[in-house]
Amino acid sequence: MRRAILCVVVLAVTLVMAVPASAEICLQMSGALSGDLGFFRFRANMPKKPGEMADLSGRVAGLSPAFGSATRAKDDSYIELAATFFSDATQGQFDVFLDPPLFTTGSGTSGYGVYGVPDAVTVEVVSCQLEP
Repeated sequence: MRRAILCVVVLAVTLVMAVPASAEICLQMSGALSGDLGFFRFRANMPKKPGEMADLSGRVAGLSPAFGSATRAKDDSYIELAATFFSDATQGQFDVFLDPPLFTTGSGTSGYGVYGVPDAVTVEVVSCQLEP
């Protein structure tokens, strides 16, 4: 009887550990967007194959909403991430490109509060544990 209970417990623990954690992408920007206004946390997977696209849904500056998409170029030369966000009742947006081979750093433009006036930003994919 003990052996059967032990087998059930081991199986349950194994199943719980096998459930994948929800994927997250965290970005830290520098330049026009920085600090907590430059930290984005999205619930998504980075596109893995050329031509693949992923929806981005997440937050910036704590709990402010952010949403957009990530697309991997068909020739596998970059990953583009673009999003619109709202923080402190002000709309912003960014469009950045991650460079190969690791697709963890890059640059692009952003705007916050003013349309048509893009500012330069650099971006790095970081651990979500670094959220301010």
